Amino acid sequence: MLSDAELRVSALAARGLTNREIAQRLYVTVSTVEQHLTKAYRKLKVTGRDALRPRLGPPVAEPA
Repeated sequence: MLSDAELRVSALAARGLTNREIAQRLYVTVSTVEQHLTKAYRKLKVTGRDALRPRLGPPVAEPA
């Protein structure tokens, strides 16, 4: 199961945002985005962004 942060980052990555865009949108560093994606990939057993969307289920609402 993904943490809330991993899910938020993964959902944005699956929508096509770059790590930099995700970091700016969530007010975190690019390194934090990379760490969350790495953990999400491992937990979901995928190797890249293209494989995220089918594994995530329904879209996650973005933070306000």
